[in-house]
Amino acid sequence: MFSVAAAIGGTAFALAGSGVPASQSGVTGKEVCAGQPLSSVSSEGPAGVTSDQFPVGTALRITNLANGRAITVSVTGVSSGCAVLNTAAFDSLRPADSGRDFAESVLRRTRVEIVGNAPAPAPARPSTSSRVRASGVVGQVVCDGATVGLSAVGGAPGAFSSQLPVGTSVRVTNLDNGRQTTVRIVGVGSACVVLNSAAFKLVGEPEKNVIKRAQIEKVT
Repeated sequence: MFSVAAAIGGTAFALAGSGVPASQSGVTGKEVCAGQPLSSVSSEGPAGVTSDQFPVGTALRITNLANGRAITVSVTGVSSGCAVLNTAAFDSLRPADSGRDFAESVLRRTRVEIVGNAPAPAPARPSTSSRVRASGVVGQVVCDGATVGLSAVGGAPGAFSSQLPVGTSVRVTNLDNGRQTTVRIVGVGSACVVLNSAAFKLVGEPEKNVIKRAQIEKVT
């Protein structure tokens, strides 16, 4: 057995040979996310999740109660949900015979447990606060509560705005399906953010022309 003193987020932790911080004795194995459905976002790379509640590095065990499949993954960044799965994590948990389409981008019966390797979860941040992502980019929430519309304009993904200057980059998250895209404001629009056809396809729902539950963040 050995121990090492480490400081994470201003708090000292004693790491034992087991690799689990001693300060997590009351957290490890705790069920979190209150059984809420877990959404997915199209993202390459090894299986992982992003979260608005747990620090980067937190290890979570996620079980799909509908089929008994389980996977242990680490939090790799910040998102707008308790645990948003990337492509590899979602594929590991979904039924083997299901196709990947919009209707199957959510796991509705799940169990999420903390298994270690990070400080205890911090409280969820208010939607109006700024948050620092893994990339170091500061995301300031703007137009809080606004819907996001669709413009028939073609071309590369882009957006129009009645409030943000041309050249501003914004991250748009569809809170109903967890999908995100970052686009640049390329012209003046009729609302806070209106996405062109290419951008809307990345985050919107089929046969809909508005995102009613959206989070808009100014990233530059």
